[in-house]
Amino acid sequence: MSESSLPAGQIPLPFARFERLDFGLYITVNNLETVASLNRAATGTGIRNHYLWGQEGTGKSHLLQAACTLASDSGRTAAYIPLQQNQELSPGMLAGLGELDLVCIDDLDYIQGKVEWERALFILFNEMRDKQNPLLFSAAKSPKGSEISMPDLKSRLAWDLVYHLAPIDEASLITALQLRANARLFDFPDEVIEFLVKRVSRDTHTLFKLLNQLDTASLQSQKKLTIPFVKSVLGLS
Repeated sequence: MSESSLPAGQIPLPFARFERLDFGLYITVNNLETVASLNRAATGTGIRNHYLWGQEGTGKSHLLQAACTLASDSGRTAAYIPLQQNQELSPGMLAGLGELDLVCIDDLDYIQGKVEWERALFILFNEMRDKQNPLLFSAAKSPKGSEISMPDLKSRLAWDLVYHLAPIDEASLITALQLRANARLFDFPDEVIEFLVKRVSRDTHTLFKLLNQLDTASLQSQKKLTIPFVKSVLGLS
């Protein structure tokens, strides 16, 4: 995404593979309270930090990116930091982010035990708290189960709102895939979605990547998505 196409208020961080996602594409199911609270944080009516945790495929990254999108659309400054890419980055890039209205730190697990990263996050945490602006974190484990080595940072992660994201059920997963396809103006027949969910994966991260792959293959070949076509693209028997 180029800087000129970014929503107003979104910080153009070149390393962040930021996809414009919103809360309308997230199937809330048992996470209604979480989504409502994130909406408040994004629009400035809530100042508390949020810590989202749960297994892969529960939509943690989606929710953080949706919060950034909503904050930007509300005229607020926001940044999304994908720590899964920490090897490409420097902890020093967190300096100055404390001036923003909202900062989303995704995949906290990837910098556990990395002293410089933990120290930089601790400083950012205190800067944001002093200004009463929220930090949003995501991780695979709860704050208590986290392997963050800096005691002061680990304790602070549990100070505010901690939400365990519930896994998505099959019906909701199918709906989520249809919403994502509709947003891209991509015809994704129900029978193909059901085939993928039952045959390939029930993990949203995997399925959304497959959707992108199938969308590209369909456009290149000018063929509609059918189960035989999907099998040929994915190498399934």
